[in-house]
Amino acid sequence: MVYSNFNLKPLNSFGLNSTAKTLISIDNEDDLLYIDEDYLRTRNLILGGGSNTIFVNDFFDGNIILIRNKGISIIEEDDDFVILDAYSGEVWNDVVNFCAERNWWGVENLAAVPGNVGAVAVQNIGAYGQELKDSFLECLTYNPINKVWKTYQNKDLDFGYRYSIFKYQKSIEIIWKVRLKLSKIKVINDSYSAIKDKIKEDNINISSPMQMCQLVTQIRNAKLPNPKLLGNCGSFFKNPIVHNSHFELLKKDYPSIPSFDSEKGEKLAAAWLIEQCGWKGRRVGNVGMHDKQALIMVNYGNAKGEEILCLAQDIVESVINKFNVKLEKEVHIIL
Repeated sequence: MVYSNFNLKPLNSFGLNSTAKTLISIDNEDDLLYIDEDYLRTRNLILGGGSNTIFVNDFFDGNIILIRNKGISIIEEDDDFVILDAYSGEVWNDVVNFCAERNWWGVENLAAVPGNVGAVAVQNIGAYGQELKDSFLECLTYNPINKVWKTYQNKDLDFGYRYSIFKYQKSIEIIWKVRLKLSKIKVINDSYSAIKDKIKEDNINISSPMQMCQLVTQIRNAKLPNPKLLGNCGSFFKNPIVHNSHFELLKKDYPSIPSFDSEKGEKLAAAWLIEQCGWKGRRVGNVGMHDKQALIMVNYGNAKGEEILCLAQDIVESVINKFNVKLEKEVHIIL
């Protein structure tokens, strides 16, 4: 279906009022024909769950291509592994629960991550010691310009921290479905400190992926705001990676600074940096940083794009001034 002057507020988790000139809803392959040459001559944006998207302006002068295809299917299975396809319009957490209910290991630590399946390949989502790339096999895409279907293998996507080659697309390529490989063999990933602490504190014996799903969901819900109640896009900034020599200097001045090993240097906790600069729980107009998680910017109601950009820039500058570390936005800013 094609809609004119469509209000995007219910389609973005930050809850911003923005109107798209045109919205094209794609529910099946036949709907791809709606994306004709006239639409391709103008600006186009692919949208899934809207959980990582900030519409800065009140009007988007272009076309929103809304991916709503559904389906989860088992492609191959043996005693040790299962391979499944999940279509891009599926809610990611539904896929995680689908796997956990069947005792398939591999994505349980990614429970309660907001958004749809299509975005997980774009963003290489990661949480609580797991990343999508660990279970990702391939994805199928469709290019409406040349009407070509293409399969990308894991190695083709150049996965990195919150990154794949789809992150900054220069042309339209719709991720149609994602193929995952899960394990039937028990593989518990409890490397993340919050999980370790909770297991020890409550004396939990993890014996199934569903138990891990529930534990991760409990931990997330305890400190992360529900976007249905308080508009947000999850983590607003990436955890910055600094050179080891820079980290050693920071460690001298801030002995308690948290960090994680990274192939490219030392990864710092952006939330800690932001909190040290006094932003945790601080509100500026209609926006602010959450009082339980300094990494999450929230919409207190009727937030405007200008307020979001100004607060983000003030935070970036304060972290540079205090730590000489530049934060990079994780959210997708649509101007």
